[in-house]
Amino acid sequence: MSSNKMVLIICHTASGRMYLGVLLKRIWYTPLLAGTVEDGIRLADQNSFKLIIIDGDVAESDLTKMLLLLKSQPSTKNIPLVIVMTRESAEMNKSLLADGCSAILTKPVDLSLVYGVLGKLTDEQRSAPRINTKFSVSIQEETPAKKLVCINLSEGGMYLRTLNPLDEGSLIHVKFTLPHDTTAINLEAEVVRSAPLADQIEVEPGMGLRFVYVPDSVTSLLRNFIQWEMIGDLNWEPSM
Repeated sequence: MSSNKMVLIICHTASGRMYLGVLLKRIWYTPLLAGTVEDGIRLADQNSFKLIIIDGDVAESDLTKMLLLLKSQPSTKNIPLVIVMTRESAEMNKSLLADGCSAILTKPVDLSLVYGVLGKLTDEQRSAPRINTKFSVSIQEETPAKKLVCINLSEGGMYLRTLNPLDEGSLIHVKFTLPHDTTAINLEAEVVRSAPLADQIEVEPGMGLRFVYVPDSVTSLLRNFIQWEMIGDLNWEPSM
């Protein structure tokens, strides 16, 4: 995801602004922080935002006023609005959507859900977050190297470093365990990107794989690992 996708974050607490700002930065947005909706509008008068994210843990009447004010201003009225809140109900959600909210997310956040929702609102092509990592992967097929290193991982695939990548369209079977776990994962994957060593290294030589089918149990393992690696150190502290 491109880091030039600017996002306006409006949150009444310093800790909340920190949490949302770091979270958005880690999934490759550029956040600007505001403590009030008035401050947010002033920032929007000077910057071009792809999204506005509001901490919705305020009185419902105050939240409604914030939405109506943002929808009344030329600099913010056409920007998708996303509310992140602890409480929610079908009736409240219906009211907020009617007032111009584009999506409602709950705390504590599900990183995959946040990434997917924000991605749809900003035309992001990737559907799931991707992390840099390093662990060994066994290849069952006859290849020059039977063990390769995964340097990039998502719920839907991985990138393996190798000087001898297979041709795009090749099907292989991979076996691995995630760091700090003991569960053996066996998946079939298709080579969707082949990057041999070149004179100028713009990307590490290797091959990008897309998993053909991922059982729900494995999806859960991958999702939890990626969420922990990306935001496991963050805690919502609403009192500050």
